[in-house]
Amino acid sequence: MSDEIVPVPAASLDVYDRINDPLAAIKTLGGAIFKSGIFGLDKPEQGEVLAMQCLAERKSPLELARTYHFIQGQLAIRSDALLAKFHQAGGSVTWTTRSDTEVVASFKRGTSAANIVATIDEYIANGTATKADGKTLKDNWRKWPRRMLTARAISEGVRLIAPECCFGVYVAEEIESKPLEVVPTTLADIIPPGKMSQAIALLVKAGHLTDGDTLDDVSADTVASILKKPQAFIDAINKSL
Repeated sequence: MSDEIVPVPAASLDVYDRINDPLAAIKTLGGAIFKSGIFGLDKPEQGEVLAMQCLAERKSPLELARTYHFIQGQLAIRSDALLAKFHQAGGSVTWTTRSDTEVVASFKRGTSAANIVATIDEYIANGTATKADGKTLKDNWRKWPRRMLTARAISEGVRLIAPECCFGVYVAEEIESKPLEVVPTTLADIIPPGKMSQAIALLVKAGHLTDGDTLDDVSADTVASILKKPQAFIDAINKSL
């Protein structure tokens, strides 16, 4: 089997409208998805499952990849995609606390509302965040506790207020037996709790910000560069006074 990465062409509604043989299209598209590597699949048949989902949702494979992970033979929706669906359904979220130990958020839609609290202690106590020994944190929970707690809060809040947004589908972070790499997407995701002022000072010193600027003022290129090797930035923050 070739390891060559095969580009998957973007699909459009017109492309799907022109399909005369859905089964043949699923097999062809599924093979391309498998070879592309965008989902990290183990078998060509898994690509065909995703191809069927592409046809069902009338989305391109790349768009599907922005919405779902494929874990243990099933689709699992990304937490950010689930939150986007909740907003599209008329919901709103107010984040009260987001730290490495606790995330608190209020979910609302129409007359329904729920206050969700997710704490690291809770997920350590029930074994979700720990390995088999019950003490050692799983890699994702050790590296990105704030992201994992946020994902859990999103899952619980949306399921309570708008279950149709994720009916019958796991949130990716809920599938624990296969490690899932949680990749930071903003500088706020990697700044240690209570170290925002030090981070801003470092960015000002490096010429990426000026006095009075915030993280939102950091250029996209600079953010991307820092996130490629986040540990160096984190270490510099922790060493600063």
